[in-house]
Amino acid sequence: MGCKEMDAVTYPNKKVVEFVRKNVIPMRVQHDQPLASRFRVKWTPTLILLDDQGNEVYRNEGFLPPERLVPALMLGMGKVNLESANYDKAISHFKDLVSRYPQSEEAPEAVYFQGVARFRTTKDLKAMKEAYETLSKQYPNSSWTRKAQPYDKLK
Repeated sequence: MGCKEMDAVTYPNKKVVEFVRKNVIPMRVQHDQPLASRFRVKWTPTLILLDDQGNEVYRNEGFLPPERLVPALMLGMGKVNLESANYDKAISHFKDLVSRYPQSEEAPEAVYFQGVARFRTTKDLKAMKEAYETLSKQYPNSSWTRKAQPYDKLK
């Protein structure tokens, strides 16, 4: 059901088409194909972003309407760059996501991982404290705010 809905509503969306064309190499795998087994696809639709070695870095399961697919892809792209130690690119993706989609479900996670990327660049834990401060102001009820809460104790 979710795949059919994404085929009808999400994938034909002009903003989705443009974003995908510019930023990712899409591949559709049916649930009974070997790649589906390799990546443990148990629910469709499942969105998976891979690094350049073919390792899974980001997963989202279930239907995504057009206004959710682009932020999900942006978050995944940021995580791919974070895992590849391309911290400046990761920070750029996370900042762009929060700027363009501040009310998305992905925005708090992007703020958190922007702090992680900044920390990995500078080795200064203040980056995590700043991420917590942003999260607590903009997303006080997010699980990502709770995850970053220990960094509030930093001076």
